[in-house]
Amino acid sequence: MSKIGIIDDNKAQRETLKSLIESHLDNFESSIEVVDVFPFADDSISLYKEWIEQNEIICLIFDEQMHNDSEEGKGPVGYRGNQLVLEIRKYFMDIPIYVITSHKNDDDLQKKFSEFEDIIGREEFIVDGEKYVKRFIRASQSFLNENIEELSELKQLSEIVASGKNDENDLNRLKALQLKLNVQLDSGLGERKDWLDEYENKIQFLEDLQKKIENKIKE
Repeated sequence: MSKIGIIDDNKAQRETLKSLIESHLDNFESSIEVVDVFPFADDSISLYKEWIEQNEIICLIFDEQMHNDSEEGKGPVGYRGNQLVLEIRKYFMDIPIYVITSHKNDDDLQKKFSEFEDIIGREEFIVDGEKYVKRFIRASQSFLNENIEELSELKQLSEIVASGKNDENDLNRLKALQLKLNVQLDSGLGERKDWLDEYENKIQFLEDLQKKIENKIKE
């Protein structure tokens, strides 16, 4: 089941935010779930890619000041939300990312505004959370729509290249999609077939999830 992911070093804030978002998702009869995590250590920051993929996360919410607290012997980390977003964008260029923070006007955060869907004040969210959760749902749907189209195109181009009937434009577009979607296509035909089967399954999953979300969103 696809999820909204929350990253925050303050356990109380993280759990409160999770509860609020879940409540609004229930009100919208949304099938999206919510998962939260304490920030990964500085030398393990690459684990976010695995965490996002394994949890099928389609929308992220950061705190900005995520470098202050410790939890169960972990932390504090040495980075903030405006730094983490650059790491996430290496792997997921278009995944919707929001900040919910008590430091909305932080200079470093504002300089990275273009990397986020929005920067939301914590009090703003508490007062008008329903409005923002509706935005989260729609941004997630848009992300799913784009991924469905691009995964389908990637699969078609891969099959053309595998058949040897491609031209240079096909190959360049395939490479661009591989880079954007962060996937690799091995040279072995057997491995390629397995890879194509895997992404066909992923496309079907995304299409099914898209239909569920469309049916749940209240205009």
